[in-house]
Amino acid sequence: METPVVGRGGAPAQGDVLATPDLLAVDGEVSRGGPSVRERIGGAFLGRPLVYGLRDTDLERTPGEPGRAVLVCFPFDLEELPGGRRYEEVTLTVQLPDGMHALSLEPAAGAVAADGSEIAVFGLGRPRLRWTFRAVGRGGALRPDGRWAQAVVRMPATADAVSGRLSLSTTIVQPVLGGALRRRSAQTPYDTAFRIAAEEAWPTAASLAQHRALPGAWALTGYEDDLPDVKAEGPESEEEKLPPGLRRLCLAVDIEKYSARDNADMVRLQRVLLRTLRGACARAGVAWERCGRQAQGDGYLLVLEPGADETRVVPHFLDGLTEGLAAANDHAEDTNSAGESARSGRPHAVRMRASLHQGIVHEADSGYAGSAVVSLFRVLDSAPVRRVLHESPDSHLVVAFSDPLYTDLVGTGYAGLSAEGFERAEIEIAAKNFTGVAWIRAMRPAAAGQ
Repeated sequence: METPVVGRGGAPAQGDVLATPDLLAVDGEVSRGGPSVRERIGGAFLGRPLVYGLRDTDLERTPGEPGRAVLVCFPFDLEELPGGRRYEEVTLTVQLPDGMHALSLEPAAGAVAADGSEIAVFGLGRPRLRWTFRAVGRGGALRPDGRWAQAVVRMPATADAVSGRLSLSTTIVQPVLGGALRRRSAQTPYDTAFRIAAEEAWPTAASLAQHRALPGAWALTGYEDDLPDVKAEGPESEEEKLPPGLRRLCLAVDIEKYSARDNADMVRLQRVLLRTLRGACARAGVAWERCGRQAQGDGYLLVLEPGADETRVVPHFLDGLTEGLAAANDHAEDTNSAGESARSGRPHAVRMRASLHQGIVHEADSGYAGSAVVSLFRVLDSAPVRRVLHESPDSHLVVAFSDPLYTDLVGTGYAGLSAEGFERAEIEIAAKNFTGVAWIRAMRPAAAGQ
């Protein structure tokens, strides 16, 4: 029988959120004559692992090594910390049963996460796996959500499930009197068991090699345009030129608490994301196929073609995003009220952060490059934007304009771009040496009185 998982306080976890354990301080206080008291200083959300079956062509078999290989993705979020506290380091540990071991690990050792954190990895060829994410620089902080790790795991031929145990440990920095900082270690008080039956594995839809660094997203393709075949080219030469740098309007979006969803909901969210973006493009008169597009798993980067009329495109695009999310959430509520999904305990609301900026963008070999794109994502992931979304439970979308774009569009009074509701915020990310100004607004459908 499968070991039951528990949520915070010992309650069963809901749906496919595996568990929501506390993070308890290691430096517990000892009461006189009593047991050690461990203080709760944070929390975590462990998603139910996602398992994808691999085809024989995805991985070379080692001679004499029986069994089959599967890709297992481990999504998790950390609870946002109040009072100026921040996560400096977090380690995810996965213990597989005897007879299973890792053939490859992602992110790999020495990789850099989306928020700039450095990653140390252990466990290749072993049943015990460990990923450590460390913030860079003095004052660096880890982004609390959207984290994942994945491994290609060799299963014995007789195994009918992927199973194991998960745990988290962290280092948290908190300010104390006098401006000093105190580092505290915390960890989950128990290991969380998981077991995914082999028949529940998602089938693959593309080669593993094509999407090496994505957390299982390659197995869910089919909702995007097909990519053209890429022929192998020789090594770089000094004659290669910098690709053209063109001034582009850029939009980035990110789904709130994506990795805390269950498998089916993650698939649904990716569909909603693409459908909403396509609908917003149509609303704004923007040709989807002429936009630069870069999937981020739980988010998306859209680079509009040069020469777009921003005074018309931006207000219509935001209306399209707002109403598209409202329609998707209305549909989810209808499904829930009908009882089909209510029994699963899944969260249904799709909520997003969005940021808009313009600047010089280069179309590089593996994505879009340029300081404009970097600034766009710094603002998108910033604490002020996250705070506004958290404090606006009746809104499905929060948008942040860069200061120059706000001045050009909103500050000059173009139709559909009222300054009402915008909040000016100073963005400072010391670990990234980034400072800037953003104008943030919680969006609501016109019918709701926006």
